[in-house]
Amino acid sequence: MKKLLVVLLIVLIVISGLFVFLKDNLDEIVREIIVTSISEATQTNVSLAQVKLNLKEGVGALNNYQQGNPVGFQTKYAFRFDQAELDIDVSSILDDVVIIERVFINHANILYEFNDGKTNFVELKKNLDKNLKKKNSDKENKPIGEQDKISSQSKTQQSKKIIIRSFEMINTEVEAAMPFASSQTLSVQLPNIKLNNIGAKENGLLADELMRVFVDSMEKDLKRAINFKNLVHDLEKDLKEQIDQEAEKAIKKIESELGDIENIKELKKLKDLF
Repeated sequence: MKKLLVVLLIVLIVISGLFVFLKDNLDEIVREIIVTSISEATQTNVSLAQVKLNLKEGVGALNNYQQGNPVGFQTKYAFRFDQAELDIDVSSILDDVVIIERVFINHANILYEFNDGKTNFVELKKNLDKNLKKKNSDKENKPIGEQDKISSQSKTQQSKKIIIRSFEMINTEVEAAMPFASSQTLSVQLPNIKLNNIGAKENGLLADELMRVFVDSMEKDLKRAINFKNLVHDLEKDLKEQIDQEAEKAIKKIESELGDIENIKELKKLKDLF
């Protein structure tokens, strides 16, 4: 009996120590999970300065997030925001699926780049799709026991699944960019994005799966807001006008020089008369 009490006491000490560790390091653990999982899923550089969670109040924030571009794009980033505000259902924290009641982002910045016939957001989606397809393929090709192991590792690496009841991203500034024509840019405001019950149908989504939903929604609105074909057409028109203007200047200069030559010939004829 005494040995059992000692074992129980040790277990309680370990659990309480683990709880204190998680409590004191939860913000950094969550930050690392977000950065690592999304960087791997998008094959880009992702930075997130800080995660602040107050589970007692059921609120949190993601501060200074920056989503890097896929290979082949030249702008500094695809999108960034200073802060995402979170309202968390605290009662779900210990469940398999965490419920986030609300995510709110105000004044995000997007650099929508067109390069080599494609956009950075289309390539982000492709990278995310490849990652999800590989993850599912790896799981399907393993024996059942191994599938459970992979599923367990996935949960450990990417944290719990999440359902977001309400997602809002408002007042988002977009700059369309074409590196081959830096003078041809367009700035617009993206329509406000409002999504409800993200992941509810799937009983929760992991961080990379959530990112796929957000990028897809942004890319659809970006395509509607900015037509790169029209921008390229305008660029070609401007170039043609510039070429025509330069050609006209060159013709006038040649005509002027030819006129000077004719004048010199006339003067020479006059001189020969004397």
